[in-house]
Amino acid sequence: MKVFNLSWLGVLALFTFGFFACQKESSLNKELSEKTTALAPGAAAKASPKSMSSFGDYSIAVTMSPDGKTWTYNITRAKQNAKNLSHLIINLNNCGEESATFANIVSATVNGAPADLKPTEGGGTGCDPQETTNNFVKINFSEANSWLLVITFDRGYNAEESALGWVKAGTSCNTGTIKAPGCPLTSYCSFSQGYFFANGALNNGASSYWTSGLTIGGTTYTQAQGMNFWSIDKGKGGDQTMNAFFQLGAVRLSSNEGSVGDDAAIIEAYFTGMDLNNKIATGNNPNGSTYQYFNLPVTNNNITKEAAIAAGSRIGEYIAANHCAK
Repeated sequence: MKVFNLSWLGVLALFTFGFFACQKESSLNKELSEKTTALAPGAAAKASPKSMSSFGDYSIAVTMSPDGKTWTYNITRAKQNAKNLSHLIINLNNCGEESATFANIVSATVNGAPADLKPTEGGGTGCDPQETTNNFVKINFSEANSWLLVITFDRGYNAEESALGWVKAGTSCNTGTIKAPGCPLTSYCSFSQGYFFANGALNNGASSYWTSGLTIGGTTYTQAQGMNFWSIDKGKGGDQTMNAFFQLGAVRLSSNEGSVGDDAAIIEAYFTGMDLNNKIATGNNPNGSTYQYFNLPVTNNNITKEAAIAAGSRIGEYIAANHCAK
């Protein structure tokens, strides 16, 4: 009879148990890993075909006014099951430095109501126009059967027939071509402040620019009032801050404010909430006569007089370099 070595039997038993235990653990780990991957948020998520869209789902008919200022986008569903539009993005960067910008937009409506416009696009929409240009306008839409978008610019533009457009609907954002403002019908220019405010403004054709008045800081002024301000400022009661008012008025009446948008915003902020007619005070001369002057605040809306004056000077430099031919 053979005698078995019990120590070797123990080793063999432990090896066999360990082998099958490892096999089972490996199998369980693999199963757990597969389940974890399947349950990971978004790991295998796909957009529902019902929530997707394409650029061709919509028909976009574009017309423009004869002067090139007003652009009308008539957007309808080319397919019966087309999704509601979330927003449309139009590339404005179609003429280099003379391209239209968001600042050149005077007004916009969608189906007759004021439009919700933005110069930027948030993240997560899939559109990412910033990868192409930072010069665009985004129009948000509400649910409707069709959308009539009307955008008015401060000057006229020729048509760029194949500008980029982005359509966001459902979970999709799609790019296509769309008619949009191209180069301006005339080169950007501005008349000087004297053209609009000095004594000769009644006879040089400037009156035609004053038909709707001049609005600065929320107050609308007539040509007569503007010329009176000029007369006071050029006399003993002059205040250099008024130069900022006149320079902004000049580019605004020339429909060229977009070219100096940052400086225009500074001056606009300083004069917001003011009616200059109520800022005229009376001073006394040594000989007993009187004169008028502007009693303007040192700071208004966190904008100092110095900041407004500096902005006006920069606008003046722009006008000197881009003066309109009469």
